[in-house]
Amino acid sequence: MLDFDMVQAALEQLGATADAAESHGTMSALLIDNAGFAAWLGHTLDELPDKGNVLAEEQLGVLEQLFEQTREQLDDEDLSFELLLPDDTDDIGVRLLGLAGWCQGFLYGFGAVGAAGRDSLDDESRECLSDLLEISKLGHDEETSDESEQQYAEIVEHVRVVTLLLNESLNPPKAASSVH
Repeated sequence: MLDFDMVQAALEQLGATADAAESHGTMSALLIDNAGFAAWLGHTLDELPDKGNVLAEEQLGVLEQLFEQTREQLDDEDLSFELLLPDDTDDIGVRLLGLAGWCQGFLYGFGAVGAAGRDSLDDESRECLSDLLEISKLGHDEETSDESEQQYAEIVEHVRVVTLLLNESLNPPKAASSVH
């Protein structure tokens, strides 16, 4: 399982302008629209590294692993999808900024593929997007307390569920064919 710091290091070495949380948000939205790895890289990196750059290939491997892991989580019937956010040992302000960035990335990715303008979005999906927009505006001036930790965990869970709802809304599960 990849962690935030590994992905952050890979993105930095490849010259990405967005951090790991925002990039994962974008990736998640693009995956909901069934975009591929190359499409996500196009939104994440200003330019692809030269072929034969061994270090860059290694970092791209980390990103590809994250992409496949995220795709599997979104498609998993067990609802195992997880947001890639700063570690719980980080200051609450850092984690709040990471969560806000994740939502910004998701909204960017959702808009980039034109999904936000779909007529097929139901009221619940529109409300989900509105929630993500509000969460994307979170600040980092929160003091660490038991209450702030609980609120943070609840918001993360809400974003996770909203993402899964949007995925299901835009990619309804195919009914299993019945045997007669």
